[in-house]
Amino acid sequence: MMPKPIKGHYIRVLFTTCILFTVSLTSTVSAASANIFSDIYSGWERVSELPGEVNALQESYQQTLNQLNETSAQLGQAQANVEAFKAQNEQLIEQNQKLTDMVTKLQEDQDAKNATTKRIQTMIITVICLILGYFVLIRVMRWGMRRRSGRV
Repeated sequence: MMPKPIKGHYIRVLFTTCILFTVSLTSTVSAASANIFSDIYSGWERVSELPGEVNALQESYQQTLNQLNETSAQLGQAQANVEAFKAQNEQLIEQNQKLTDMVTKLQEDQDAKNATTKRIQTMIITVICLILGYFVLIRVMRWGMRRRSGRV
């Protein structure tokens, strides 16, 4: 923070500079016109136009500020949307993982069913073959015994 005397000094220098600038604008004499009143009038017109320019700059600044506020609001909304999408994406990933686990478990159950079915089929075929083999073996043995005994 500046001490008071130095701050006041800067204000006086600034005020003096503004006065000199205004005087130089109003007292510029062009080589084509020698009328001092028209020069003062044209300088005064230039100085009087400054508030309008300042107003235009303030309006432009206000418009820019409004656009900045709108853009920041849109950015905030976009960030909220991104966060919502992230949360939804995490939920979908979790659901996908659960579904993958469920599909894997169902596939394992199906494989176990298929293996059990194949074993049962193999057992049934084996039992049928044993029964048929028993009847065929008995017939062959009877035929062989009849032959030996001479009955044939």
